[in-house]
Amino acid sequence: MDFSLFSPRFFPRLFLLFVSGMLLFGTAAVPATETVRFRYLGQERSEEGRQIFQASGGTAFESRSGQMFIIAPEEMISRNKNDAPFTPFTKEEMSASLLQEFPPEKGFHLLENEPFIIVYTTSKAFAHWYSRLLKKLYSGYMQYWKNRGIELHAPEFPLVAVVLSNEKRFQEYTRHDGITLSKGQCAYYYKMTNRIAMYDMTGHQTFQEGNQKRGSSADISAFLKQPNAYLNIMSVIHEAVHQVGFNTGMHSRFAPTPVWFSEGLAVFHEVPDVKNKDVGWTLGPRVNENRLEQLRAFWQRQPEQPIQKMIVVSGDPLFSRPQSALDNYALAWGLVYYLTKQRPKAWAEYIEILRAKNPLSEDTDETRLKDFESCFGKDWDRLYREFNNYMKRQK
Repeated sequence: MDFSLFSPRFFPRLFLLFVSGMLLFGTAAVPATETVRFRYLGQERSEEGRQIFQASGGTAFESRSGQMFIIAPEEMISRNKNDAPFTPFTKEEMSASLLQEFPPEKGFHLLENEPFIIVYTTSKAFAHWYSRLLKKLYSGYMQYWKNRGIELHAPEFPLVAVVLSNEKRFQEYTRHDGITLSKGQCAYYYKMTNRIAMYDMTGHQTFQEGNQKRGSSADISAFLKQPNAYLNIMSVIHEAVHQVGFNTGMHSRFAPTPVWFSEGLAVFHEVPDVKNKDVGWTLGPRVNENRLEQLRAFWQRQPEQPIQKMIVVSGDPLFSRPQSALDNYALAWGLVYYLTKQRPKAWAEYIEILRAKNPLSEDTDETRLKDFESCFGKDWDRLYREFNNYMKRQK
């Protein structure tokens, strides 16, 4: 799950910035670097970065580390612009910053595997497994979509993942982010920090905190046999797809990306591969058995035209309400799977429409309907019938 900037549930201030009638007068990222001093979570904070856009209700500011802050006028203490162009943190600068935030004396370690920097309190074995899994996803994701006509770019910032050894440390970190998770959730990607956070759900002794060996192939194999290992794999891939997608141009952190689209891509790629003895996952459009089972249960009680409803409802409440979230995650996976396999040309055109959006783009039911129908037509009943017939043949 990615916590959307445009959802009132996860970030009410930015939501109000867009929908309360305030006049937006910024457009794209300002090239010059600014130093801003502001109040954040009860303390003064100073950041170097760039303005993304501004409204009468506040400023959206992106730091050189890739974190985003929404600063209300009363929280802004000072801001100074210089003539130097904005430059993101280098890998070395990001690592130095992370070591200040996550000091080694408190049990944190860093592992670099470009474009990722992993902060971890798990064993070295778990961190190296996690690092290889992320790298495999990144290289595979970039090539997969390039082969389908979607040209992506390298991330502007080093991609940070915080990997914690147990649920207690994880909950402490979520409180730091001000996030409330669903019960049982072990990972998330947060657009404001541009980071992944997760913990090891297996509790496997090979990967316990304090065990600093790298981990043999036998250790990895033993880990992959643990009851919750597949949940770790799915969570890692799901959240990494969000992070990679939002940082390589598949979609923008600042534009109104439909949740069904970003979540559909994440569940499309999350499927574990038990035959892969190295990391337990391989890129490919495999059937997501968990989602297919949920989709089949949904078909027994489906409303009329659920695809249209899922696509056009702005604000995406269907993915935040417990009673409908599982159904719509399954439906989003199924639609991404079907369109990728059966309607690849139109699917690529639709992705390009979404990629072209900017912070000032409209995000209404009518806009979403128009975007989708411009690529797939207006015969929703036919689309749903063909989708159903195709998905019912999957095993």
